[in-house]
Amino acid sequence: MKQIVLLVLMLSCLINIHAQQTQTDYFLGNRTYCKKPDNERVNKIYPLGIKSVQQNLYLGAAFKIFAEVIETDNSFCDAYFWAGYTLRLSNMEKEAVIFYHAADSLAQNRSIEFKQNLATLAMKVGRMTFSRKKFQEMTEYFPESPEGYYGIGLTSLFIEDYKNGLENINIAESKYDTPNKDTQCLKAVLLTLNEKYEEAIPYFEKVESNFKKDDTFNGCYALSLKQVGIKNSDEKLMKKSKKYYEKVQNKDGLPELIKNALKT
Repeated sequence: MKQIVLLVLMLSCLINIHAQQTQTDYFLGNRTYCKKPDNERVNKIYPLGIKSVQQNLYLGAAFKIFAEVIETDNSFCDAYFWAGYTLRLSNMEKEAVIFYHAADSLAQNRSIEFKQNLATLAMKVGRMTFSRKKFQEMTEYFPESPEGYYGIGLTSLFIEDYKNGLENINIAESKYDTPNKDTQCLKAVLLTLNEKYEEAIPYFEKVESNFKKDDTFNGCYALSLKQVGIKNSDEKLMKKSKKYYEKVQNKDGLPELIKNALKT
């Protein structure tokens, strides 16, 4: 299950973060969280580095720019962040986490962008406990944002504290301005893992068009349908459950709870 979740929910999370952030004033280069060095050279090259990242061009040169800025002033948190962002775009994710961590530490809990990128990428490279810590910090320092709560819900699939995950995904759902498909899918999965099968089914129905090819979606949906079908002696739901279970390509990749219940 863990690999499947990474491929679908995790990548969807990363895509949505990138889409949201490119529209913010920070990612347009309009402000910094730490004081920028009062240096003519830095004032000249730093905006060029950001422009390269925005256009996803000349990333090697952009990284060298941010490295030079860091060498000029190693307390400038924003240069560390942009260096990490450049590494992520270059598929050097483990290295990017190091720079994101430095940026977050230097910013002293002032930047939700730093924490969110750090937490999300740490999860992607398998540092689940560290990722959870950063998502938890997001709920403490930026409680009005749904993203920290969503992240706790997502990491609960790996840490396996499903009750805590469901509690946090409920909070995230209440904080989003509009219905969020990723959140609804994650809630459906967590409801299933918390054995709240009847509550899960409407959420699966809401997001089916978005996740119908995902093994985690189909496996958890199949279990919820089966359990409600057994409870209500509903043969129609039982047949529907088998249909969704048959869609699961990698049945061994499902969590033990789901896999064992569907085998019987």
